[in-house]
Amino acid sequence: MPIPDSSRAPLPAREMLRDTVERRIHEAIMDGSFEPGEILHDKELQDWLGVSRTPIRDALNELTRAGLVEMSANRYTRVAGPSDEDAGALLRSLGVIFGGAARLAVPVLSDEGRASVVAAIDSVLEAVAATDADAYSRRRGRLFRLFVTNCGNEPLLKLARENVDGLTFRMRVARNRMEPDWEALHDEYGRLRAATDSRDAVAAELATGAIHGLPR
Repeated sequence: MPIPDSSRAPLPAREMLRDTVERRIHEAIMDGSFEPGEILHDKELQDWLGVSRTPIRDALNELTRAGLVEMSANRYTRVAGPSDEDAGALLRSLGVIFGGAARLAVPVLSDEGRASVVAAIDSVLEAVAATDADAYSRRRGRLFRLFVTNCGNEPLLKLARENVDGLTFRMRVARNRMEPDWEALHDEYGRLRAATDSRDAVAAELATGAIHGLPR
């Protein structure tokens, strides 16, 4: 298991050790330092982070609950990697979370917030027009996190914090097995843009769901 560069900043003293360890492993998974399906060895993680086994196991348990790590007792602990049949379910799960966030956020966005969301949609549309899958994935994530951040619903925010990274990571892996329907995406993002601009919460939710494979 290749270990990330140890020259990164040392662990901060004021953060709970388990949370710090979880954050560092989380970052290494999300930035690709640890690849999908890669086995995570406790000893190598201990050497990398300079901590005992207990916070390592606590952090890995939390990351398993978040969907970023897979465990099988006495067999392996590894970075999550979806099977072929997971892709559609992952996408639709994101659609449920993001669709709810869009419905709640659109009516209460400030003028500045609405302008930021519309600009983010335009950025996504540019990636769609260019059929650039990498740019589309990054920009889509930034866009829908804006809806989550502005939804004003703490339970939904908590749900998103605990699940979106895991779903998004596994979706990113599965994306290689899926060819986007660029024309359909262009139409739905256009509908989402119009709904956001006119503060139409229901239309925004429907467009978001359709983008993520949910039926209208």
